[in-house]
Amino acid sequence: MLENLHYAAMSRKGPARQGNEDNFAIISKENVYPVVLVVADGMGGHLNGELASKTAVEGVRDDLFSQLPDKEDKDKIEKILEDTTQEINITIYKRSLEKDANTGMGTTMTCAVIYPTLLYLCQIGDSRCYRMRSDKLEQMTRDQTLVQEMIDLGEIDDQEARQHPQRHILTQALGSPDYISPGISTHEIKKDDRYLLCSDGLHGFLPDEDISRIMQDSDSAKEAAGRLVDKALASGGQDDVTVIVAFAGNGGSNERE
Repeated sequence: MLENLHYAAMSRKGPARQGNEDNFAIISKENVYPVVLVVADGMGGHLNGELASKTAVEGVRDDLFSQLPDKEDKDKIEKILEDTTQEINITIYKRSLEKDANTGMGTTMTCAVIYPTLLYLCQIGDSRCYRMRSDKLEQMTRDQTLVQEMIDLGEIDDQEARQHPQRHILTQALGSPDYISPGISTHEIKKDDRYLLCSDGLHGFLPDEDISRIMQDSDSAKEAAGRLVDKALASGGQDDVTVIVAFAGNGGSNERE
């Protein structure tokens, strides 16, 4: 039963954008596990970015979720995440070939599969998942970007990465003609954990200190989601902003918008 899992989602168009290229979904059966959260941030111009991210979310909803077992099976779940992500990549790539206007479209995707004691993550690109545990914020995903590779090599630090002119260049995205390498990991869930999935419209404009403070101080998942989006846009963010917040424990009613 899901009495101890509370979630909320919010997505807003960036002030400089024609439309919202982000898509998200919260997927579950009637009050039972698993619960799937997914955020996708499209690329390739408004309509094509929106098509790419929508295709990714539909793939999670229609294909991945239907294959998930009712009870936790680590090897099986991780294989489903790997195989389905490859299939979604192929689907988006094929759609990019359907007409010239679709050429080069793609999307990030970060997906969390939640069972009573374990959380499974699958990520392509730079949409992120964070965890707040014992008042400490941790980034659970690793950005698949050029600047992250530069950080790993010691060429720049985190602060320089935030302002780097190539910070939006991805090294992995769905819609590639090649085999992709999603980041897949499994994590234990503890009581009072708080989780955040977000597009770079949030973390690209809000430093971790602000994200941490909001996640820690909010009384509900809905409050946290609203405050995060409002803060990102008020901080000068021009990109679309999408967040899904999940509280393991007290967190109010479940909502999305």
